[in-house]
Amino acid sequence: MLVMKGIKLNPNIRLRVMTDDQLETIHEASLRILERTGVRFDSEEARKRLLRAGGTNHPTRKRVVTFPRAMAEDSIGKVTHHNVYYARDRKLDIDYDGEHMFPYAGNGDPKMIDLDTGSVRPSTFEDVEMGARLGDALENNHYSSSLVMANDVPPGLVVLKTFEAMVKNTSKPMAVYAPDKANLDFLTKMAACVAGGVEELRKRPLISISGSPSSPLTYGENNCDVLLRSVENGIPFQPVPCPICGETGPMSIGGALAQQNAEVLGGLMLIQTVTTKLPMLYSGRVCFMDPRTGRDIWGIPEEALVSAGLVQLARRYGMVSDVNGMSSDITRWDMQMGLEFMMTGLVPALAGAESISGVGGGWEGASSLEMMVIGNEVFHDISKLLQGFQVDDQTMGLDIIDKVGHMGGFLAERHTMDNLRRGELRISSLWDKRTSGRATKEGYKPIQETARDHVRKILKEHTPEPLDRDVVRAMDAVVNEAAETLVR
Repeated sequence: MLVMKGIKLNPNIRLRVMTDDQLETIHEASLRILERTGVRFDSEEARKRLLRAGGTNHPTRKRVVTFPRAMAEDSIGKVTHHNVYYARDRKLDIDYDGEHMFPYAGNGDPKMIDLDTGSVRPSTFEDVEMGARLGDALENNHYSSSLVMANDVPPGLVVLKTFEAMVKNTSKPMAVYAPDKANLDFLTKMAACVAGGVEELRKRPLISISGSPSSPLTYGENNCDVLLRSVENGIPFQPVPCPICGETGPMSIGGALAQQNAEVLGGLMLIQTVTTKLPMLYSGRVCFMDPRTGRDIWGIPEEALVSAGLVQLARRYGMVSDVNGMSSDITRWDMQMGLEFMMTGLVPALAGAESISGVGGGWEGASSLEMMVIGNEVFHDISKLLQGFQVDDQTMGLDIIDKVGHMGGFLAERHTMDNLRRGELRISSLWDKRTSGRATKEGYKPIQETARDHVRKILKEHTPEPLDRDVVRAMDAVVNEAAETLVR
């Protein structure tokens, strides 16, 4: 199978933020939550399925199902360990083999940091197109999860038009969102147009669906309906709990990990009432409340720690970890942003995250094309850090050291050029490494302006693999059909 090459993980570099005992404590706490507190499911169909599978109605709390320990552990034992996510271009399929990391962009933000003015504004259909096309070109954006939403279309068609803009501008696997069954059904029809029919879509689902339960411990009716319909159609569904420590989760990393883990396992058990054969990522987006403002904050060391903890929990269950990555809370371009990006991206990468978000995040609920380019470059550096360094006869060069001798130079030696060519030193095309004299002479650009130039160059030169015209016409027909139902 030809698959997309991710960032190689180094088994010799594996950060652990929890001991084995601590990891088991979190696991046991989650089982206790499931057994005593339970998870609320607002869908009657979801509750019926879970009760038939071995769950129990909570004695006093309505719509809450509790889960015996054996049921939860049996569900963990049935997880799919080998996960492939399919792309329009088969060479871009993602094989989560446990040996590679696949960063990606995609926040589904309602706003965009304008490429020309730098101001925050509502995002548009064209923004989705540009984000997908840019992501299609960037090496460290491995699947397309819409950077922003197409807000300049009728509200009832936002989800479908966002998907249309994505699928026309990328050949990579796609993660999409559906707020209800009606939207999901139309999305599935559109994806089937691209795949070559419903049965072909079942064989190679080109999309996966993501949905967040409402923390704490609640799966809303639409969330349940979309989850069940998605997996019934053979499309992977990823529950993504997003508890906010201090608001919708405990103000402690351990407590928040235990709660979100219970939320993940609740979703897993519901999925398995339909099938155990579809892949499912272990996803979580725990963040923290700033007690000074009530705002949720992400660009902090605690966020890096909780993401690394999620990686350990996923590995405990033999699941693919999908965690939050590069984040910043500052609302301007400055040094703090760079420090927070590297900290929150590097720590979960060192822990061995297999899927990690953050490419393209901005501020004030907005995303940025420049940030996509910068994030792509940061992950190049993280990839270099994960590689470590090679120690062997060729790299040590003892004969060259002896030849050069005392007070000699290595510049003219073949060993120097050979090691440069094989990548001993990574030369970035984005970071400014000029001397101060040269920079003064040639002029200085802030990083966002350099990134902006890169964005414009890529958008000008990169052309995604186009869809067949018949496929486009078929998708247009689905959108027109949806407009009659969804647009009021």
